[in-house]
Amino acid sequence: MKTNTRAYCVEIEKELSIVAARREYLSLEPPRARFTFLCTNEECRKLDAKITGVNYDVNPQETTILQAAHFRANPKDEHCPTCEWIEHGSSGDLDKSRPGETEEEARARKAKRKLDDYIDIFDPNLKEKKPGGDRPGKGGDEIDGDGQGRGARRTSSEPNDKLRGPTKTTDLERLVESYRNAKSLPKEEFNLLTLQVSGHGVIPLRSYFRHIAAATIGENGCVLFGGGTIKRYGEGFSFNFIDRLGEKRVSLYVPADQMKAYRYRRYLKELITQADEMRYVTLYTLGHLEENPQGKGVDLKVEDLRQIAFVLGPPKTQTETA
Repeated sequence: MKTNTRAYCVEIEKELSIVAARREYLSLEPPRARFTFLCTNEECRKLDAKITGVNYDVNPQETTILQAAHFRANPKDEHCPTCEWIEHGSSGDLDKSRPGETEEEARARKAKRKLDDYIDIFDPNLKEKKPGGDRPGKGGDEIDGDGQGRGARRTSSEPNDKLRGPTKTTDLERLVESYRNAKSLPKEEFNLLTLQVSGHGVIPLRSYFRHIAAATIGENGCVLFGGGTIKRYGEGFSFNFIDRLGEKRVSLYVPADQMKAYRYRRYLKELITQADEMRYVTLYTLGHLEENPQGKGVDLKVEDLRQIAFVLGPPKTQTETA
């Protein structure tokens, strides 16, 4: 059975992406019981078709030891014939060019099929903002259930990626996971990938991610990223980038009140605590940059904690922890 982008979580009572499932799970108070996932198809749920969540119970890390978090269908469970979890047709059929498709488009489509969860459309706009990024509703971290454009429901045996439609999200962390997964492709395939950004149009995926050293003061209109270290200040924290912007250091400060207002603060606090054991942490952000008024470098300003995503780096060596 194939992998897919979403599953129905029995405990949360809604469909979730694997990234949203991780946030929900790691926001629970320990000890935690693993979630039960079922198929996204309601008919299959009546058949008790279970789905396995892989590595959603650990924080995102830059490591080759763990597979990227994803959902996987259980091969022994029965699904209805029209279910999107069933791969219809042979791999040769899925690789055939389609009417009106250019050679480059066909190559990009085939590259996307190698990935568990590729994001086609990203909306960076924050809606219904509250301090820290909380939103009302059960499991309500995402607009329209993660804002995913699910496309048409399957009604024939045509290939899954044709009828499901483009995948859309408002979730920065999910976009980051998609980008990091895509980076595992050969460079020539990665460079074919595009992303439709609301308000910006279709652009190469690689151009929507910019290293902090190449950023500019003000709004950058893309995801900024870079490695750094975290320091806790009570309930708040700061993040200092290792690389500089010109000759100036770049830092983020999140005050305690912003953390306290964030629905997934337990998830974020646990990740920050674990960062003490890492050589560095990579921050991805949609924030903007301002000159520090006291002349102390550059400040990264983040209005909403939905605008940041952390990925833990490699663990410290015994020498570094001594």
